[in-house]
Amino acid sequence: MSNSTSQPTALSCDIIRALTILPIMDRYILIILYTSGILGSLLNILTLLQKKFHKNPCSLYFLWASITDFFVMNAVLMVDALRYFNPTLFILINSISIWCKIQKYAVFLLPCLSSTFITLACIDRFCTSSHNQHVRKLSQFKISRILILIVLIIWMLFSSHTLILFDIPRNQCRSSSDWFLFILIIDGYFFSMFNGAIVPIFLSIFGFLIYRNVRLSRQRVAPIANTNSNRPTVTTHGLHLNRQNLHLITMLLVQSSLTVFKYTLYGYLSQ
Repeated sequence: MSNSTSQPTALSCDIIRALTILPIMDRYILIILYTSGILGSLLNILTLLQKKFHKNPCSLYFLWASITDFFVMNAVLMVDALRYFNPTLFILINSISIWCKIQKYAVFLLPCLSSTFITLACIDRFCTSSHNQHVRKLSQFKISRILILIVLIIWMLFSSHTLILFDIPRNQCRSSSDWFLFILIIDGYFFSMFNGAIVPIFLSIFGFLIYRNVRLSRQRVAPIANTNSNRPTVTTHGLHLNRQNLHLITMLLVQSSLTVFKYTLYGYLSQ
């Protein structure tokens, strides 16, 4: 009898202990994510603003992705952290109608922008590393500026439904029940599918193609005799990958791998 009584008591103590520890862990995890995210975004922005990266289409995509991630950190994680460090301010902010609309707009818009910019950077590096001269010509600074403008306009318009449908009818930021199915499809299924499946698939495909192109370019390096001297020169049969391009490709492959892991995990947890 005493054993059967002690087991529920021990289980209750474990549950109480977990409920006490988890919010504390959540608080420090938020601090770590926010600090690392802000520092990483700022370092990327400062690096990509250097003169040597000017006029480079891939660095422009990276720059916009880093700027977007910086705003993600402040619009999402920082406000979420206020729940633990300043609950009064958190409640006050979330009781404002305009903030409700802006927050929902930012939560939908910014991750989609960041995913798209990283995908465009990956496609650009594929074009740069291609052995096809016509494909390499697609990697142009002028084209990247046009694509960034188009992406911004499309996603800003596509996300604008959150500014209309979300409000605070009963002290809670939510949409009207009349639009429940629409919000479920767009903000739920589409958002999860795009960031959790479509983007990781594109990054995985183009990341593999970039790796293959770089590997083939190294295999095709051949010494050609110099007519003015006896020293051989090195050619890659039309493909020129300088140190800056290889550095951007390495950065992109690392970033793509992290993005695939992050958004695949998000898609799994969102199910």
